[in-house]
Amino acid sequence: MNNSAWDLTQYDALSFWDFCITQFSKAIDSAKHPFHIANVSTVTSNGSPQTRSVVLRQFNETTREFTFHTDLRSPKIKDLQHCKNLCLHWYDSLARVQIRLNALATTHNQNERAKQAWHDSRDSSLACYGTPNPPGAHMDQFPPAPLIPKADDPKGFSQFVVVACHFEELEILTLHATGHQRVSLSVKHDPVSWSIIAP
Repeated sequence: MNNSAWDLTQYDALSFWDFCITQFSKAIDSAKHPFHIANVSTVTSNGSPQTRSVVLRQFNETTREFTFHTDLRSPKIKDLQHCKNLCLHWYDSLARVQIRLNALATTHNQNERAKQAWHDSRDSSLACYGTPNPPGAHMDQFPPAPLIPKADDPKGFSQFVVVACHFEELEILTLHATGHQRVSLSVKHDPVSWSIIAP
């Protein structure tokens, strides 16, 4: 993706949202897309910020929602029980584009949504949820790679969580030698709208 594609003077709010939809949809399908991995920030019960990288699993333009998967034993679940607000962040160093958004998270564990995501996931991804040690546990040595479960093996499903992130605004910053461009894109109402803000 080149930098000229992110020249915001080429768009109005609606056409730019359409462009973003295309990019996010491609990011879900391709591990090579710069937005396939997102940085997710949560807040702990003592007020400390925590940031980690997650793989985006779904994007729904109609409901304004991203999803990623995590382990029920992960510290981020405790963070989300304390504060359901989180921040998603991407940066494409080649296109020189930063995107961030605040979202309200809901977690899905052992329900129909989790079951569907579990069945749609690769076996190699599901293996991570059946490990005996929870994420973040202190170890005496590096553990071996988890075994890929058999097709009829439900081990790990009880630990599997879909985190759905509902958002209403995105903030986009594009860096250009002729002048940086930054907008706040509101997708809460139809039609979408944006406001230009200082870089």
